[in-house]
Amino acid sequence: MTHDQERYLRSIQPPNQDEWNRQIYKLRVFNLLVADTDSNLTNILIDKNWKIWRIDFTRAFRLQKEPQIPNDLQRCDRRLFQKLKALDENELAARTKKYLTDSEVEAVMARRDKIVAHFAQKGEETVLY
Repeated sequence: MTHDQERYLRSIQPPNQDEWNRQIYKLRVFNLLVADTDSNLTNILIDKNWKIWRIDFTRAFRLQKEPQIPNDLQRCDRRLFQKLKALDENELAARTKKYLTDSEVEAVMARRDKIVAHFAQKGEETVLY
């Protein structure tokens, strides 16, 4: 695996740009959902099949309720969007009780609401793939 930083610095292009973009769109939505304040190219690994693996969430799950960079919300995978809409606060709290405080869960849900509203306002037919 290599870091995305290496790919970027060496100007290596993915073999399938559309598939790469779809992975990046998912990653952006997820990063905004979990409020990762340290998302950078060294936290993205790329395997030999060009699949993205996101690592290092040590600066995630902040308490702000607004997505940090709403301009990153350009497109969204249709399945991811449906799962975001179905995300249940009680289930999230139960599944993450060892890791997240009530305030962190509340912040995730507030950001989720804003992300879902953003895509719904843009028009699902134009932003979902």
